[in-house]
Amino acid sequence: MKTKVTEMLGIQYPIIQGAMQYISLAPLAAAVSNAGGLGIVPAMAFDTKEKLRAEIHHMKELTDKPFGFNISLVPEVIIPEVIYDYIDVLIDEGVKIVETSGQRPEKYITPLKDAGIIVIHKVTSVRHGLAAQKDGADIISFVGAEGGGHPGVDLISGHVLWAEAVDALDVPVVAAGGMVDGRDIFSAMSLGVDGVLMGTRFLASKECNDADHWEQAIQSIPTNGTVLTMKSIRNAMRVANNEYAQKIIKMEKEGASLQELLPVISGKRNIEEIRKGNYQNAQLSVGMGVGRINSVESVESIFNSLVESYTEASKRMSTLLMK
Repeated sequence: MKTKVTEMLGIQYPIIQGAMQYISLAPLAAAVSNAGGLGIVPAMAFDTKEKLRAEIHHMKELTDKPFGFNISLVPEVIIPEVIYDYIDVLIDEGVKIVETSGQRPEKYITPLKDAGIIVIHKVTSVRHGLAAQKDGADIISFVGAEGGGHPGVDLISGHVLWAEAVDALDVPVVAAGGMVDGRDIFSAMSLGVDGVLMGTRFLASKECNDADHWEQAIQSIPTNGTVLTMKSIRNAMRVANNEYAQKIIKMEKEGASLQELLPVISGKRNIEEIRKGNYQNAQLSVGMGVGRINSVESVESIFNSLVESYTEASKRMSTLLMK
C-alpha cells in the first residue's frame, strides 16, 4: 500500500502500533516493524536514561526497519527536565521517528525537528490537532471515543472525528480507536486518512510483554465491557469494566484528589498486578474493539489477517459499485 504515511515513514503498510506502557517493548515493536508496519516503544516505560538507551539498542538488534519511540507528555505527572533528557537520548541514538502525546508538543518539538526527526502527535480533537500542526507535527493521529487508553474528554466517535480531521488539516491524518481487523482499516481509509493506529489488537499478540497474562484477561472482556476512569482529572482512560475500575470511579465520585488517585492509577502498579494474574485488581487499558478479538496470534499472523480482510472488504465494495 502507498499513502503519505507509508512514504514519510518508509513502511510497507500504513499501520502504526500504539505505544502501550510496559507492554509494547522491543520484541513487540520490532515484530510490527518487521511485518511492514511501524512499531513504537514507550520511552517513559524506562525509569533511567541508561535503560532507555539499552532498549533502543535492543530495537536495533531486532529490526533494521523503521521504528519509533513515544514520549508521553501527560501534564499531571511529567517532569520537563526528564522529558528533555530523554529527547537527548533519542536524538543521540539516531531514532528517526518520535510520537508525542498527552499535551500540546510546542515546548518539546523544537529539538526533535532540529534533529530531523519525524514527529507524530496523538490527539483526541480537531482543535488539538490544528494546534499540533501549527507546532510543526508531521503526522497527527486522532483517537476516537472507542479507543483504549486515553480517548480524551470530548469523546467523539472515530468516524466523525477522522472525517472532520481530514477536512481540517493539511498534514497526514492517522485514525485510531476500536480497530481490530482489515475491515476497520478499509472503513477508516475510505474517509481519507493516510494510516491507522492499532493498540488493543497488538495487545493480543504473542510478542506482547506478559502475553500469557494478557491472553487470559482480554478474551474475557466483551465489546460492552469497557468504562471510562479518570474523568475527574480530565484525563479519561478507557479500561475493562472490572472491580478495580469501579473502585477508581467510586474514589472519583467521592472527590479524590490527583495525589490520592496517582498510586491507584499507576501504570507500574497495574502491570505488576497483571503479572500476578490479578485481573480484577488492575486497570486493563483496552479499546471497545476488544470484544471482537477471539485469538492471540503472532504479529506476522495478525498482519496477514489484516491484509486479507482489508482486501476482502475492498473487493466487496468494488462489487457493490459495479452493481
